[in-house]
Amino acid sequence: MITFKIHFLILNHSGPGDSQMSSLFQANLVGNDFARNPLGQPNYTTHLIITDIFSAVLEVAIGSRVTLKNTGWGGGLLHSHVQTFPVGSMQQQVTCYHYKDDNNDWVVLPRWDEPAYDPNAPLRFLKDGDIVRLRHSPTSRNLHSHPVPAPITKLNHEVSCYGNDTVGDVQDHWRIEVVDDIKRGSKSAFEKIHSLTTRLRFRHVHLGCYLRAANAVLPQWGFKQIEVSCDKENNPEDIHTHWNVESHWNDRRKPRWIVFLSVTNHPIQYRAATPNSIAHPSSVTSGTSTLQCGLQTML
Repeated sequence: MITFKIHFLILNHSGPGDSQMSSLFQANLVGNDFARNPLGQPNYTTHLIITDIFSAVLEVAIGSRVTLKNTGWGGGLLHSHVQTFPVGSMQQQVTCYHYKDDNNDWVVLPRWDEPAYDPNAPLRFLKDGDIVRLRHSPTSRNLHSHPVPAPITKLNHEVSCYGNDTVGDVQDHWRIEVVDDIKRGSKSAFEKIHSLTTRLRFRHVHLGCYLRAANAVLPQWGFKQIEVSCDKENNPEDIHTHWNVESHWNDRRKPRWIVFLSVTNHPIQYRAATPNSIAHPSSVTSGTSTLQCGLQTML
């Protein structure tokens, strides 16, 4: 145990292979970009979460741009790129990728039979049971599945990207099923979906299958990335069908920097700064315990 402690004290900086680790593990690394996430209202009545970095957690909304992390062993980020499948539907490839780039970015949008996203309407926060579209940000195509065999796992349906901002169909619709929340517990204990801690499943509304990324590696035409498919089996315990929102951007919520500390269940210090200034971590000592925290929030 001492060896592991020394290891993590020395190797505590963010790097290009971060995305192979869990989102919460990455959040505790120096130099990670999660501080850019717009955070929800701070809750001063609870302990800091596992990473000792955030005491407020992000609330994801329709219109948010997100990355989605698969929580299975060695899980990567949901990814697409302009290359198409050379087999099956020949549509745009969807994979899981272990490195961070813009091709991991998705925008959460209403389903096709609802009014289009209105950036001037009140924010609509995501919750269990919501049906959404996921639009690939760089290419504007929609996350899609259909009764075409996946390229490697033939018993599952293929997952592709299809259409654009105005072209699509019901096969672009995914129902969000909350599994639980690492911080808040059972899904019956909360309503809004939070980044980093809420574990989700995505059920294809038309086919009833679940978005899954296991350890099937695509051939060279898929750049040896991980296959993403839609699993016909409904196994809630299959962690390869579990996802969490990792990074999040939402221009509707103007950031301002805050620094605060919390020991046990009581706020100790609160200091606000303007968005143009740098919020440096502060610390406080209480008995034998010292905590420090710097974070960004939306108020």
